[in-house]
Amino acid sequence: MLTLRPGSGNPHVQYAGTFLGAMGIYPCIANTISWTANNIEGVYKRGITLGFVIGWGNLNGIVASNIYRTQDSPRFKPGHGVVLGYETLFLLGGSVVQYLLLRRENAKRRRGERDYWIEGKSEAEIEKLGDKRPDFIYTL
Repeated sequence: MLTLRPGSGNPHVQYAGTFLGAMGIYPCIANTISWTANNIEGVYKRGITLGFVIGWGNLNGIVASNIYRTQDSPRFKPGHGVVLGYETLFLLGGSVVQYLLLRRENAKRRRGERDYWIEGKSEAEIEKLGDKRPDFIYTL
């Protein structure tokens, strides 16, 4: 019977794994913030939205301090499992869902299904709509 080890006990392999993990995790921060900022128009709306996004990310420090418990040392399987589940559900799943929803909304805007939003409005009023303007296309 084949037995799989969840990780290596070799410090060199663990150190290399730390670098590989960092290469996969840290770019997600910049990507999430820039994707959000590109898809929100208006300084106040963008500022509040980015505040929520960054705040949600900072809450993970609280989560990490509670899921990486001393009694789970040295492998921290429950902590790693929670992080893996969280990244799969929110990072991967959330990105896929957001991509699909924004793509669908862009298609509606290109077909003119959102043009009724600006009927009877002046140019100044239309400009104030920000990302709710029918000609605003989301970044995918």
